[in-house]
Amino acid sequence: MTKNDFTKILDTYFSKHLSLERKFSENTYDAYLNVLKQYMYYLTTIKKIKPKNISIFSFSKDNILSFLSYVEDKMNCSIRTRNHKLAVINSFLEYAQSYNPVYLDAYLQSKSIKFKKAPKEKMDYLTREELEAFMRQINIKTKSGYKHYILIALMYESGMRVSELINLKVEDLYFNGNSPYIKILGKGNKERIVYLNENIVSMVNEYQSKFNIERGPLFLNNSKKKLTRFSINKIVRKYYDLAVKECPTLKKKTITPHSFRYSKSVHLLMNNTALPIIQRFLGHSSIQTTEVYLDITNDEVKRTVASVAPLIDTKENNNALWQGDDKLIELLEKLSK
Repeated sequence: MTKNDFTKILDTYFSKHLSLERKFSENTYDAYLNVLKQYMYYLTTIKKIKPKNISIFSFSKDNILSFLSYVEDKMNCSIRTRNHKLAVINSFLEYAQSYNPVYLDAYLQSKSIKFKKAPKEKMDYLTREELEAFMRQINIKTKSGYKHYILIALMYESGMRVSELINLKVEDLYFNGNSPYIKILGKGNKERIVYLNENIVSMVNEYQSKFNIERGPLFLNNSKKKLTRFSINKIVRKYYDLAVKECPTLKKKTITPHSFRYSKSVHLLMNNTALPIIQRFLGHSSIQTTEVYLDITNDEVKRTVASVAPLIDTKENNNALWQGDDKLIELLEKLSK
């Protein structure tokens, strides 16, 4: 196995297999690319393998196991993240053995590594009082506060994932007619339609007018570039820190941008919305996913659903450094674009 064969497999795996055959979204593509960057960085810095000597055979069971231990112990990654990295490596080796059957054993050895059982993560949702307290912290009289209010209100009302919000464009808004809606490009490039109420539509229209947003990404930073996950996390954290002073129950909860999507789904459940409707609203591929996501066996959720009728009405770093072979670096950077 030569380096040229390895780089060829690496190149076609991303440029052909993931992009064209599996039609991965930009976020998923980048996540897979980052894992393989991290693995090769590990091989060169920890295992002291020269970049020119990296091959498919460098993906041995021993190397993969030691890499997985490294990301847990040294990078402080969760079990869920560890399992994701293993899944990416398995995917790459599966493609490699389909490219050349001589790599079948490497793939089978990798597949024999067990996924660890991750503890179920309890997600927190905002009650009506907590959500209202959160939104009250946003000063809509300032330019940034006004934008933050619209952003968080839309994130809640539409149930969008953070990545979906970041990539939302003006061209995805269909506000003319009696049933305004937005088109959301979700996981796996699956498109779904989410209908919005008149209040949020009016708010978004006013925001577009005030900020002169006519085309392209709906939300931009001060440099006129798309927002990032980090920036949205920072926005939510800012108002959470203020809200806990007014609403003490928030102190016991971990609130992230995803909490608004989860809160909306719980509130729909509280309003006796059928699970198939919530499934479509969230863009889940199966109703079983929705059941697990909502954790409908959770006693707290069951008690809340039984006691609350109305919906809440609101108006409103894994990248590792890569050093080594310039040609391989150039290939990886090219794949990143």
